[in-house]
Amino acid sequence: MNHRVPQPCYIRKLPVEILSKIFMLAVHGTPRKSLRSFMMMPHALASVNLHWRTVAICNHSLWSSLIIDLHQVIRNRTDGGLTLLTTMITRSGRSSVDIIIRAQQRRMSATEEMMNRKTDYTKTQARFADCMPAVFDLLFPEMYRWRSLEIVSDTWMPIHSALQILNERRTEGSSALRLESIKLVRTNDYLSRFWLFCPGIMKTVDGFMFAALIGPTSQDAPAQSPPLPKLRDIILYGVHLDWTNFLHYTLGPTPNRSPTVSHSIQSLELSHHSGEVRPTSDEFTGILEACPRLRKLVLRKSGPLAGLSRRVSLPLLQQFYYGYSCIGNDVGLFSGLHAPNLIEFILNSESSRILYSPTQDDGEDDKADDILKYCATHPLFPRLQELSCYNINAPVNTFTLFMNAIPTLLHLSLYGTPNAIPALLPIQNPLAGNGIPVPCPALKSIYMSSDLHKDSLIGTVKERSKLSEGASKFAQWRYGEIWEDDITVFFG
Repeated sequence: MNHRVPQPCYIRKLPVEILSKIFMLAVHGTPRKSLRSFMMMPHALASVNLHWRTVAICNHSLWSSLIIDLHQVIRNRTDGGLTLLTTMITRSGRSSVDIIIRAQQRRMSATEEMMNRKTDYTKTQARFADCMPAVFDLLFPEMYRWRSLEIVSDTWMPIHSALQILNERRTEGSSALRLESIKLVRTNDYLSRFWLFCPGIMKTVDGFMFAALIGPTSQDAPAQSPPLPKLRDIILYGVHLDWTNFLHYTLGPTPNRSPTVSHSIQSLELSHHSGEVRPTSDEFTGILEACPRLRKLVLRKSGPLAGLSRRVSLPLLQQFYYGYSCIGNDVGLFSGLHAPNLIEFILNSESSRILYSPTQDDGEDDKADDILKYCATHPLFPRLQELSCYNINAPVNTFTLFMNAIPTLLHLSLYGTPNAIPALLPIQNPLAGNGIPVPCPALKSIYMSSDLHKDSLIGTVKERSKLSEGASKFAQWRYGEIWEDDITVFFG
């Protein structure tokens, strides 16, 4: 008879340190395919056998992502609902934790836009809001371990409930001294098209912004400056604050002293805010001044409507994403911004998606024309290397001026912006001497999201190779279609 010899299971022979590292990569080192699978992975690893369970439970960092899915909490209310969170908190020990709260309905729908604009009430969202106090009651004792806080909701009611809790002063407990990131997201972008905030009855955000994170204080302002010393990233997507309070309380100025600055803030995003809840010029200027070490700035259908009230220098800013709408003084913003070391500039036209603004004129082309002309005639970004344009419908002549103003450009990405292609043609100038000047002489690659203008792009590249001063470089070029409709041209 033939007998099978059992094959040894080599994973059982792995040292505990290596097995623990594998567990960490399985949980934290792979992209999240779904929130639930990511949340349940540590529990799955701890359920294989006794050895794996011991290794998993002893690795506190394995349980450091405290994910609260309020939809599951409501479904499991019969057994407490928050049992899973309690387990994760216990097993995470004293390690730093990342908090993720999801207040989203299973089926994504335009819930708010179909409701009466005076209210945000739905049965499910009201339950999500009602869960917030119980969730934070469990999380607040561990605040000294918070590394990041992320709250995502379909609608405003759960976000408003969370802000009421986070803005309430506490008389005991610790502060969030390890906190590095705050991300508040309201996913319904549709409502940012309206000038008036919806729901209007919940527009006001009361309290001292994030007072609960700053810790116990009996004064009118935080005693520590900056109050959150390790805070680096702030994302407010569809979520507005009391901007003056946020500047003077959260970012660090203290009474009877000159305004201090939050030296740690490196990334700031304000996105999708209705016109009436955007920060004023003075408020936004003050916010930027409080973040002199900012490296990334994202303004997407947000920011002040009247530009900056005074000039602000951001010498470390490297990436600037600007999504403009049909309202607001864009030139006023750019004229007050000094970013001499900017590396990447992303310009996105979102004007066509604004509804019911106080101005009747859409002005999409005029605004793109004004922004590019101002950037061309003022050396705002002398070290710019990467440029991305989304749906920029400016004239070819304007693009030509702009391209000639950025000689350091290395990489150009175009999405629905065909007029930028002929702007790269060599400049026919009889006074230029032997060679013909070429816009963006340092260019290494051009990416275009659609092959509809492939012939125009290839024709422009050929002309650059024949006529430009840098013909030896541009004569060597190739293109590839990475995706079905995308095309990229490489030089050199």
